[in-house]
Amino acid sequence: MYVTDRFAPERYDCFVVGSGPAGVSLALALAERRKRVLIFESGDEDNARTELSNSIGYGHYSGEYWNGHWVRALGGTSNVWTGWCTTLRDLDLDNPAVGVKWPIARSELLPYWKRAAPILDHEADFVDFEKAIYPGFSYRPVTTPPPTRIGDKYRARLKGDGGVDVALGRSIVAIDGNRSRSLVTTIDYYDHLLELRRQITVSPKQTLVLAAGGLGNAQLLLQPRADGTVPVGNESGEAGKYLMEHPQFNSAGEVVMDAELDRHWPAGNRHAGVHVISIDRALSLEHGLYGCGLQCSRKTADHDLARFLAREAGRPFFHYEITARSEMLPSPVNRVVPSAEQDRSGFHRLIARCVLDARDFMNVENSLRVFGESLIKLGKGRVRINNDRIYKDVWGEGHTLGTTRMGRDPASSVVDPDCRVHGYQNLFVAGSSVFPSGGYTNPTITIVALALRLADKLVSTS
Repeated sequence: MYVTDRFAPERYDCFVVGSGPAGVSLALALAERRKRVLIFESGDEDNARTELSNSIGYGHYSGEYWNGHWVRALGGTSNVWTGWCTTLRDLDLDNPAVGVKWPIARSELLPYWKRAAPILDHEADFVDFEKAIYPGFSYRPVTTPPPTRIGDKYRARLKGDGGVDVALGRSIVAIDGNRSRSLVTTIDYYDHLLELRRQITVSPKQTLVLAAGGLGNAQLLLQPRADGTVPVGNESGEAGKYLMEHPQFNSAGEVVMDAELDRHWPAGNRHAGVHVISIDRALSLEHGLYGCGLQCSRKTADHDLARFLAREAGRPFFHYEITARSEMLPSPVNRVVPSAEQDRSGFHRLIARCVLDARDFMNVENSLRVFGESLIKLGKGRVRINNDRIYKDVWGEGHTLGTTRMGRDPASSVVDPDCRVHGYQNLFVAGSSVFPSGGYTNPTITIVALALRLADKLVSTS
């Protein structure tokens, strides 16, 4: 139910910061296991608190860009989500060209992806669909049903007495711990309606989960303390680092090939979607490539080269435009840091810097080049690379990744493989901020999968 006034914090087993896909999925999964959860949400039921999403951006993405995907309202970023879902590949979790390995295996994520699919109104049977299309290349359809708005879908359950309470219009603005930095002991929150700051005590048996998005999670772990000491949760000094996006390059290339991709769409999948071709592990390793999905769209056989190749080969050829969506190399210089400027709630305004590496651009070019050279060798088609669309017209997907990365070494990561902040017994992080690397795939289904996995971990250790 919605908390409208003062509340008794001792009633709850878990406090969750943020009501987006990660926060709500986690909370409802815990409630199903008879845990009592309180979600703190800065925004209102239907209205976003836009003044809180006010980062300053430098590099390839502006502050307005990041802020547009940092939504302070019930449902969080699901309010602007497009509905696309794709799973990470084995190569996305461990690629020497990227230089970082996830501390969990893909096989561990797969059952959680299946559980996450219906939450996002996708079909579980097809979230992991993949088939060989040419030697060295796989066809991976991306389903694009109408996007699920988490706040709308679960509003009735959140309003009812189902084990999850929601404190709307309240922002967690400070976290404090015990002297040994092993437990969170207090939480400060700001009530936007009353314009009051209040504090609650957290017992050792209660957990705090940050699920406030890639910028929001980092912001909480970077909030400067009045005594000048290191903020709780940032003892490693790694919070805020490795900010990543999924660069998008519209019309990065064109392909004429003998594959009619509509025929490869899985017959039982009732949803609409787009056709994506990816380079397999062996060929990627051979050429030092990392994640790059080649979306092929606007099919036509009415193209000069398609007609020529069809006459020569005696079979149909088809022309497609290619939009490339790629991985971005994680770098510690791409990061968010707090400025000296504070708003009335006490948040320090963030400065976000995100600059693509030259190798990120070259990875897209080389992925297209390997695809084209392979088609020529196979007698299957041709690829044209549009240089200016790659190097002069980079876009983004609205995916805020990194900033509280997952890893086994406390010296180079913020959370452990269970998404627990290193050194703390009752502080956890959920969401795409824990991604050590991004792959090229849309992150929402993995965000929910990791939240469900975290819920299982919290129940099993309580």
